[in-house]
Amino acid sequence: RTTRLILGRFNASEMYPKIRLLQCSFLTCWKEPFQSLTDSISQCHQQALRVGDIEYAVFSSHMHCQVMMLSGSHLAVANKLCDVLSKEMIRLNQVQSLLEHSSIHNMVLQLAGGDDTAFDFPEISFKSEDEVLDEAESSGKIVIANSIYTNRVMRAFFFRNYNYAKDMTKKYAALVGNESLRFQTIFYVFYEGLLAFRLARTEADREHWRLIGQKSINTYQTW
Repeated sequence: RTTRLILGRFNASEMYPKIRLLQCSFLTCWKEPFQSLTDSISQCHQQALRVGDIEYAVFSSHMHCQVMMLSGSHLAVANKLCDVLSKEMIRLNQVQSLLEHSSIHNMVLQLAGGDDTAFDFPEISFKSEDEVLDEAESSGKIVIANSIYTNRVMRAFFFRNYNYAKDMTKKYAALVGNESLRFQTIFYVFYEGLLAFRLARTEADREHWRLIGQKSINTYQTW
């Protein structure tokens, strides 16, 4: 209510979908059940389109796919939504957004046991997540690179591939200093903490991993 009043006072109602999405991404997720975000974020997409905010219309749909995947929604439904959004991103010429989104789509496909077809579009020159990651790192696209590393850490943890997850956390750490807090950072810190406490029980450098796990707890307490 306060947001609507302020935006109305300054005749800036077209910013409401953006503010609403940021509210869901960074505030509501700490107070409400995570699954409850899907409907609100889906509404942000339509609201952004109505005011001509293409960037946040696409971003809200990307967030919708991500929340569906992370909240345990049916993978077949998440896959269908990801596919629809990929085509919409191409139609709206949002290729950079498509590269980050395709990593989420790729994760949904792998969790479902399907083939990697998330990058199978003639409109983009990259044909795999590895190619996107190499380009992102070499060109300084930190947001895309960190998004892929976050997805890989989560994916490796899901499949108990702890050594691979450990390697991904090291590569993420080399980039994270250049990135501000994002929605996905919340989940990276969570899964890094789970991984760290798991490795603290099995690795020789257990104290190193115990401290990383404790850092994750401290970060959540700060947030």
